[in-house]
Amino acid sequence: MLPWRSKLRLGSSLAIIAVLACTDSVPPPRSVSANSCRVPISELYNVATDSAILSAARALMIADSNVAVVTVDSVGQPRVRTTKAFVSPVDASDPAKGVTVWIMTRLTTRKIDQIRRHPQVSLYFNSDDRVEYATIMGTATIHRDPNHPQARAFYEDGYKEFFWPDFPNDFVMIEVKPLWLEYLGPTIAGHSSTWRPQAVVLTQGC
Repeated sequence: MLPWRSKLRLGSSLAIIAVLACTDSVPPPRSVSANSCRVPISELYNVATDSAILSAARALMIADSNVAVVTVDSVGQPRVRTTKAFVSPVDASDPAKGVTVWIMTRLTTRKIDQIRRHPQVSLYFNSDDRVEYATIMGTATIHRDPNHPQARAFYEDGYKEFFWPDFPNDFVMIEVKPLWLEYLGPTIAGHSSTWRPQAVVLTQGC
């Protein structure tokens, strides 16, 4: 069981509010249920606007298309590997879609079995030159239908033959919908004493 999830269960709603009052003096993002979304509300830091954080994070995600994907294996050990990421188009009606990530892979990879057992994953994008990074904590969904409209937008641009020699029999794509996102970079500074990056809670996937 994840540590932050245990922490959330220990306190009542009043306890969470009390923690917020003395933690960075920053209110939590709006309209979010900590329990249903599994988001550690009392641990988040946010002083910039959500749109500024998401815009900066998305720019990094597009520039750094090689993402570190963290899953959990059958014995509870976090596992990480680098894959190519494809970012969904921006949707003004749903901010989460602009930072939803698609990953091409094969059924034989270990991350497929790991996601089936434990769909909670984390993604890490970074730029060493700019001391910049974005982390997405989200839920992964495995897609096997090659006619999925969003999946087709990414695999039809010359990637099909490389990833799936026996297409469509070996087709699989992973969609990661963000629960929350953390970002630190040149224009979005972290907390001066705790070093927490700024965060945005995204209700898609809750």
